[in-house]
Amino acid sequence: MNPLTIPELLTSICCQLDRPSLVMASQVCKQWSRTCTVLLWESCPFSADRYNAYSTAFDDHAHLVRVMDAKLRLIGREMRFIAHQCTNMTELAIRHCQFTPASLDVLCGGILRVAHLTLELCRGVNSTIAARLVRLPRLIHLEIIVHTQERGNGDWREEHLVTLLTRCQLEYLKILGPDLSHVHLAGVARYENPVPLVFLHLIGTFIPDDALCRLLAKCPRLSTFVLLNNANKNSTLQTIAQHGSSLRMLELRNSKSVTTPAFDTLFKTCHLLTRLDISGTLIHDAAISTLVRHCPWIQSLDLTGCSRITSTSFLEMMITLEELKELRVGGCTRLSIASFSGTVAWASRSRLEVLDMPSVGIKVEKDSLAGLIQHLESLARLRHLTMDEAVGAHRAVREFSLRRPFVALSINSAALRVLWESEKLAL
Repeated sequence: MNPLTIPELLTSICCQLDRPSLVMASQVCKQWSRTCTVLLWESCPFSADRYNAYSTAFDDHAHLVRVMDAKLRLIGREMRFIAHQCTNMTELAIRHCQFTPASLDVLCGGILRVAHLTLELCRGVNSTIAARLVRLPRLIHLEIIVHTQERGNGDWREEHLVTLLTRCQLEYLKILGPDLSHVHLAGVARYENPVPLVFLHLIGTFIPDDALCRLLAKCPRLSTFVLLNNANKNSTLQTIAQHGSSLRMLELRNSKSVTTPAFDTLFKTCHLLTRLDISGTLIHDAAISTLVRHCPWIQSLDLTGCSRITSTSFLEMMITLEELKELRVGGCTRLSIASFSGTVAWASRSRLEVLDMPSVGIKVEKDSLAGLIQHLESLARLRHLTMDEAVGAHRAVREFSLRRPFVALSINSAALRVLWESEKLAL
């Protein structure tokens, strides 16, 4: 018996092929054609122009579409095609389109199986549109990226946001762009049941602390929280600390107004953190020491641009955090060669996979890199190393790169990469 006639095995093999290979395989025989056709239409790029050119093909295979990425000028029959014929679709992304409440009603009337929905840079998307998404009973993943020309125009209303948060069973919510500074979410606080959010991304929304407090208090399952471009203050971090004991991932990049006491409060409460991004902040050594003592499960830490951190707290961190897999300290200019050349082995030497350290305070013309190379040699799982050109060009680093060819060494100079490749070939 030919194993390629077994449908399950044939499907498993075809799943590994790219689209051109699938097209070629579909021409082998009828059985292969049936299998490849399902896979080809499972994920469907879509636009009005494509539909106008191949409308018959789209109509014949609409029931096979599971994932659709649609863009540009979807009106009239294109919107009706998605709503009425793509009845088995579970993921839909619509980008750069124009929306009205009527067009969304048509769409929601047919895509009842959609669990993941993305509305990216679409004109007309506001809180009124968002509130109508409660008609999708299976919706658990929602991303709304507001068009740049419609940000901050005040059309995101309190009652609509409350409806979206309390009546949709969302587990993942990403909102980028709208001005929510006037929203207080009092209706969320009065909601009897908990909000099922697990992932929450608020970017450029300027949500006030009282609204954030009411929302986080209703999200006991929240594990990932991203709050960017929000003018974060000390009170913002205190709010997160008050209700964020279940957080595993926290991203607060470029929070320039936050001081050390606020970071201390946050780290003392969020003991379960495994991923933390506080790059571009003014965090001091004292807060890093608090982080090390109270958050021992950190696996990914981004301190890029935290220029006030010194070697003292860095060494404390490296000899304490045993679970660390990714560390980014680029631009931490106070980290001298002493930070990377201590005699005590790093606690994460058996786990660290990514080390990003360009533009730190290493002076190649004065500092010996022997201690740094010793630490790098001890990192058994190191796969990606980033340095600046001055350090990367040093002979000791080049020799290390030749000894560890599986470590991807990134620097700014393409010429040096060519040099290293030629040396590897020579060996």
